Amino acid sequence: MNRRAWAELVALAALWGAVYPLIEVALRDLSPTVVVLGRVLLACLLLMPLAIRCNALPDLWRQPRAIIETVLVQSTIPLLLLTYGQQYVPAGIAGILVGAQPLFVAILAYRYAPDERPQGLKGAAGIAIGFVGLILLFGVDLRGGRLALLGGALVLAAALCYAAGTIMIHRRHAAAPPLGVATSAMLVTSTVMITPATLTLPGHLPNAGVLAAIAFLGIVCTGMTLVLFYTLIARTGPARAALAFYLSPAFAVAFSTVFLRERMTVAAVIGLGAIVAGCLLAAQRAEPTPA
Repeated sequence: MNRRAWAELVALAALWGAVYPLIEVALRDLSPTVVVLGRVLLACLLLMPLAIRCNALPDLWRQPRAIIETVLVQSTIPLLLLTYGQQYVPAGIAGILVGAQPLFVAILAYRYAPDERPQGLKGAAGIAIGFVGLILLFGVDLRGGRLALLGGALVLAAALCYAAGTIMIHRRHAAAPPLGVATSAMLVTSTVMITPATLTLPGHLPNAGVLAAIAFLGIVCTGMTLVLFYTLIARTGPARAALAFYLSPAFAVAFSTVFLRERMTVAAVIGLGAIVAGCLLAAQRAEPTPA
């Protein structure tokens, strides 16, 4: 990759890593449902004109049930799980837990996506190493009570949903324009969240910091990052673009430490390293068998 592609990759990873501290800030004054709605609605407003201009939606919506089911699993449900979980889990830990998504993709691929299965013993070892990292996080950093464990479980469930949604997109919508899938996810999630978010609106205007966090989260860290991600896929290929997934947890930890004054334990740092290493090993796919 050239310097521009590397710069875009690092920027993408940094923006994804910033999601978790921003959610924590937004939750200071808003309910999880309002945070999710604000995030996806702003992203939808940004993506919709681009998708319409590129004609990225009509083919997808010829089978509405398929795309709705996919984006509910890949977007709506995990966004809710993540945001509810972050009420009880520090932002840096949440970023590390969601970073385990490629582990779940690898596990699900054994059953649902044979062409995406991890490579032999190396892939299996990667999954095992990644889960050692998760065990460290739950055994040390999330042992502060039932709420911490519940929050960690919700965030980890969000990572599992992201992984399942990735497999569903691979199986059902591999030929669909990625911009259309992303826009559909934001559109469906916005529609689903309108009623519950309306019921939990705050009785006062949130402070400027919370409003700024929601605006940046929706417009930049959700809408613009999706555009940047798919641009990178087109320029460098999906494998290289996916490197941002492995870098983003480190940015989440760094931002949380610097801006939220969160304390990272040795176990969290080791867990992060184990999860990233495990994901990289598990992401190596088996070579095709000669005919």
